[in-house]
Amino acid sequence: MTIVIENAGAEKGYLFLNQQGEWQIEASGTIDSDAVKVKEAMSTKGYAIETLSEPVVSNAIVDYVIRTKDSVVLHDAANEGNFTRDSYIHQQQPKSILCFPLLNQGKLIGIVYLENNLTTGAFTAERMEVLNLLSSQAAISIENATLYNTLEQKVAERTQQLSQTLEDLKTTQKQLVESEKMAALGGLVAGVAHEINTPVGTSITVASTLADETRSFITAIEQGQLKRSVLNNYLEIARETTELILSNLNRAGELVQSFKQVAVDQTSLEQRTFVVKQYLDEIVSSLTPKLKQASHTLTVTGDETVTIDSYPGALAQILTNLVMNSLTHAYQPHESGQLRIEVKQQGNRVVIQYSDDGCGIPPENLNKIFEPFFTTARQQGGSGLGLHIVYNLVTQKLQGTIDVNSAVEKGTLFIVTLPLSTNY
Repeated sequence: MTIVIENAGAEKGYLFLNQQGEWQIEASGTIDSDAVKVKEAMSTKGYAIETLSEPVVSNAIVDYVIRTKDSVVLHDAANEGNFTRDSYIHQQQPKSILCFPLLNQGKLIGIVYLENNLTTGAFTAERMEVLNLLSSQAAISIENATLYNTLEQKVAERTQQLSQTLEDLKTTQKQLVESEKMAALGGLVAGVAHEINTPVGTSITVASTLADETRSFITAIEQGQLKRSVLNNYLEIARETTELILSNLNRAGELVQSFKQVAVDQTSLEQRTFVVKQYLDEIVSSLTPKLKQASHTLTVTGDETVTIDSYPGALAQILTNLVMNSLTHAYQPHESGQLRIEVKQQGNRVVIQYSDDGCGIPPENLNKIFEPFFTTARQQGGSGLGLHIVYNLVTQKLQGTIDVNSAVEKGTLFIVTLPLSTNY
């Protein structure tokens, strides 16, 4: 206000600001022959021009500037211009009036109203040029000051709201993560149960055939009708059936053992020392039922000697979620794919690379895949937590890192790097 009044050659001036939809006088200033005096706002909230018992400015001029965002310059306000009939001008007979908007990027920040009642034509073109230069900076300064005055309170209020929201989200996320983990484990249970049913069912059928042949063989012996051809036939059947029974029961046993280990690890999340590739083979065995449904193949290659002291359950959850993510997003129904896991050691870290040859991840989604609740398969029941769980387990539980590279229509590669020993 001091700078504006001095450079404009005004006798008095007022600053109007919009407070919650109401334009108020927030500051006023006067000048005399000795010094420039700028008063603070007339009150804490300022005075709305409509509430003043005696007007101190021309309300019509201020309203016009607010409405049009144009400046008003009157060199002899009482006798010329469009506001000669205004009640304030008629009563006070002011001489020079200048009212101009403070704009910042087209936004109306404030209104400056100036009067000089000592002389007409006080607000010359030269002075207007100076005020035009000052007005944009004044608008920015006022907006910054207003924001600063309210920022601290808003930050405190917002911080409190965000803290409560964050706590609620953490609780909800924890519940959802546990639900997701148990859902994945339940899916493995159903798949392994279905897979075990095949070798067990085959073994029962073959064992039943062997039992029938054994009864016939015993009857032939009891009746004294045993012939070499009958003996040879029985021995051949016994050999074939026992081989089939052993083969199928071994397969069922492998599935039970691998799933038992994976399931125990996922529920307990205890730390132990294990051979990485061997354990990954067990995980693949537990995932075989899911892979066979769409004729996918999952191979594990790499260094068979790498051993780490870590949390096998977390690793099982990571690989399970990565595979399920590929099955859900990377391939169309009835489309088969090649999934690969490679293990190698680099110094004191183990690198596990998981890849698929599916449709890839679009570039616009690549930096969002680890965010909670982000999914492109919501209509298929996706929760958006699978890869978020992977990221948390890798970076927090296993103290490692995970990176992703992907090309559309070529596939996706996840690179998980873990320390050989996890210490807490």
